[in-house]
Amino acid sequence: MILFNLLFAATVFFYALGCSYAFRYYKSLEDSLEATATRYLASGALLEGAWIAAKWLSDGYAPLTTIDGILAALSFSLALAMLLGRIKTPVPILTALFLPFIFALGLMALLAGLKPVPLMESRLMTTGMASHIFLTFLGFAHFTLGFGVGVAFWVQEGQLKHHRFKNWSYRLPALEALDRLTVFYIGLGFLFWMAGLWLGAVQAFEVWNRLPLADPKILGSFLVLMIYACFFLLRWGLKMRGRKSMMLVMTGYFLALFTFVGIRVFLTTQHAF
Repeated sequence: MILFNLLFAATVFFYALGCSYAFRYYKSLEDSLEATATRYLASGALLEGAWIAAKWLSDGYAPLTTIDGILAALSFSLALAMLLGRIKTPVPILTALFLPFIFALGLMALLAGLKPVPLMESRLMTTGMASHIFLTFLGFAHFTLGFGVGVAFWVQEGQLKHHRFKNWSYRLPALEALDRLTVFYIGLGFLFWMAGLWLGAVQAFEVWNRLPLADPKILGSFLVLMIYACFFLLRWGLKMRGRKSMMLVMTGYFLALFTFVGIRVFLTTQHAF
């Protein structure tokens, strides 16, 4: 137990170091600082992945039955998505902006791990259930970054239209590059989300012998998939670009966010989280 805590503490430490360089980047806009922040992010993600794998092997089931495990899976998914996107199209200012969120999730997971709060029985955490959760989290992480890039596109287009620029905006790539990166994130998120829903449907039949489509979490998840499917159909079919397409990206993300968080607060669902 102590070794696991130390491993996760090291993860948060690397995320914290990455944040410190991200904040320094905000002031100077030196790319070398953002590159260092990214290296610390990658180191933290590697350790967090090792923590998840080690806990899984030790306990015999994925560490997703408690709040700290869920937060860790979210921070790891977001870190992985960010690293994939940076390989595709480096956008230093966006990397620096999102890194603190990863650190915050990791820190909350570390603190929650001091007194774990169970969310579901360990016997229900089968490999299929764990895969469903991880894939859904990866989909949500990519949607989150797609939303962030979409907002950057919206801001950059507005500045170009009104010829008003801020110093940090010069670090953003061209609109075409932001558009391609948004499609990259939403495309991967769509695939992960769809795979997660399929595995979730399989698990629903195994646990409940049916797929309760009336459940707001399940219904919301399918609606998210439909919105992003419309995004791609309108882009490829009607050649829709610019702010109109970004509106669909933002709508899909807010619905995904409500499905993840809001439904547990305002509605009733059969899901454990």
